[in-house]
Amino acid sequence: MRMQVIGRSSGRSATAAAAYRSGEQVKDERTGQTFDYTGKSDIYKNEILKPETAPERLGHRETLWNEVEQGEKRKDSQLSREVMVALPAELSYDQREALTREYVQAQFVSQGMIADIGYHDFDSHNPHAHIMLTMRSVDEKGFGKKQRDWNKREAIERHRQAWAKYTNRALERAGLEVQIDHRSLKEQGIEREPQIHLGAQVMEMEAKGIQTRVGDESRRISQVNRDIERREAQGKKVRAEIVAEAESERLLGEAEVVGRGDLAAEPRQASSAEPNHNVDTLRESERFGRAAEFTSEHRQSMPVDGVAETILSGFDSFDPEQYQAQPTEARTPELPVDKKQEPVKPQEQPKQRAKKRDQGMEL
Repeated sequence: MRMQVIGRSSGRSATAAAAYRSGEQVKDERTGQTFDYTGKSDIYKNEILKPETAPERLGHRETLWNEVEQGEKRKDSQLSREVMVALPAELSYDQREALTREYVQAQFVSQGMIADIGYHDFDSHNPHAHIMLTMRSVDEKGFGKKQRDWNKREAIERHRQAWAKYTNRALERAGLEVQIDHRSLKEQGIEREPQIHLGAQVMEMEAKGIQTRVGDESRRISQVNRDIERREAQGKKVRAEIVAEAESERLLGEAEVVGRGDLAAEPRQASSAEPNHNVDTLRESERFGRAAEFTSEHRQSMPVDGVAETILSGFDSFDPEQYQAQPTEARTPELPVDKKQEPVKPQEQPKQRAKKRDQGMEL
């Protein structure tokens, strides 16, 4: 959305601007000059919207802008404000018209302005609308005083914000997910260089293969923005790799905890006074097998590199069969000593020991 003032200080006239934007013929009664743009090919449609209090005659284009010209006496007078809005190419022709009409009625006509709308380039990739606005209040008698508040920066900012609101609502009604934003790229926190407006003449020359300064600048900006997007994509990739590496290290830590927990969770069972070494060996082998299998499974499912790869390499040297082949005595802890020991028998007398020895020799 862009706004500008059409004034005599720059050698312009409201009648010429209206003829060009509407694709019609308009005669300037003040100067006697006729402006004929009936052969303009990019005009899709035009219309005038006015307040209910405005006289019916001001609904005619040539009458409207001639009264504007005759009402301004200064050689540097401001004649009209123009708003140009880019219409979403995703919308149909009727939807573009409805969007423009709804916006103009709410933002300008309701405040007392007369709006002359020209719809351009509906068959191209750049559909847009030119909206010429009167600068004086109007009632049933005609034009009154100029309204300076309509030109204030705060009012322009409100109009821009409203255009984004109305456009996004029209896109949503059409079932589209795309949206626009009235804020600058800097205000949105987007690191991208803003593009420049090429204009109809530049577009026509570039289409014919004629290289222009404005076109070169536009291409330079496009290249800069592509480089920025490439750097942003690389940064996202690096950040994703860092997150994946941290997650893989967390899962590896959980795998180690699970392996150690399985070893300590199930107490060994003893049959009477002697442990069942075969059962203990089988259980421990199964536990280490599950831990190794858990670690291998997560290694295959996780993208691992960097520090996590170094950690994972430590698990490659673990071999459950090698562990199982270790001597049983080295892995069997000493049994706890029972506190309730058998009472010590009194030592036999020497004579009794000799007697038993003799009896043994006889046997």
